[in-house]
Amino acid sequence: MTRRSRGVLGFFLVLVSALAQGCVPGLGGWQYDALPDPWKTTPGVRDSRLFDAPPHFAPWGDGLALFLCRWSRTEAIGVSLPGDASPAELRILRRALAAWASSGIGVRFAEVSPARARLEIRFVPKPLHSGLGTGNALADCAVELEDGQARVRDGRVEAELRWASVHLIRQDRDAVGREVELDRDQLLGAALHELGHALGYSAHPVRAGGSVMSRTTEDVRRIGAAAAAGKPFSDANLMALYALPNGLWVGHVGLSEAARARLGTFDRAAREAGLSGPYSRVGDDAGRYFYRGSDGAPFALRVPDFRRDLVSGAGIEFLLNPRAEALLGGESAPGSP
Repeated sequence: MTRRSRGVLGFFLVLVSALAQGCVPGLGGWQYDALPDPWKTTPGVRDSRLFDAPPHFAPWGDGLALFLCRWSRTEAIGVSLPGDASPAELRILRRALAAWASSGIGVRFAEVSPARARLEIRFVPKPLHSGLGTGNALADCAVELEDGQARVRDGRVEAELRWASVHLIRQDRDAVGREVELDRDQLLGAALHELGHALGYSAHPVRAGGSVMSRTTEDVRRIGAAAAAGKPFSDANLMALYALPNGLWVGHVGLSEAARARLGTFDRAAREAGLSGPYSRVGDDAGRYFYRGSDGAPFALRVPDFRRDLVSGAGIEFLLNPRAEALLGGESAPGSP
């Protein structure tokens, strides 16, 4: 059995054991006890499933600092809406933005041109056999470094979300592959869900508890229907995230000598090349640490099983994407896309 196989098996054994005991611990690779006082005992935090979401990461000490990342609330987030959206679709998307703006987390939105947007919303086709569901979202956290290390002040990594992209589909496919148009409630629910990811909650809670971040499409549709009817909208997981200081430290994970060397070499090469960054991006399972070129293209170190590696205790491995491999002079990167 490979190290990767043992890590995946360990992750699922933890989950199965927790379910059997009727108590599901956080599955994001960190626990609320890692939070400093008074945050570790704040009811709005401990009653959420915020710890199902993997933390962001950046170099620190002999490994990685693990921290939470969200948008700053000091100014409105510039949002661009799809240029091909119908009037009905625009009404749905604006309702979704208004729902999050009034949800209590403290964010505001302003419609801007695509060139000025920090959060873009797009309609995309759903390829046959795709696992896209009703949408997808990306959210990039900009990290401040100091001498090649994450800048940490008063228990916080200096970092914040700076860019996000929400991808929505108009048609899903039924069991026999026929296209089925999403109705108003489905599209609104999907927009609310993906905006939740774009606002910083990267996972799907193990126990949804009425959360719009549920993986269950029927739950999301029901919440979309309630929002369409004008009922108050909120989400406990995003409320918990935005109740905490941005960049809050939630842990540290060590790296092997080889992984530290790869990370350090990559950081130095990126700075020497004048790339912008670094940024951290995390999802349900994978993570990446990356810089961008002048054309916006990413030079990335990928961690395909980031959450599982944190939960199981398996060592973090970095894979280079093709641009990062070229940056490092063709260093071998097995498994890179």
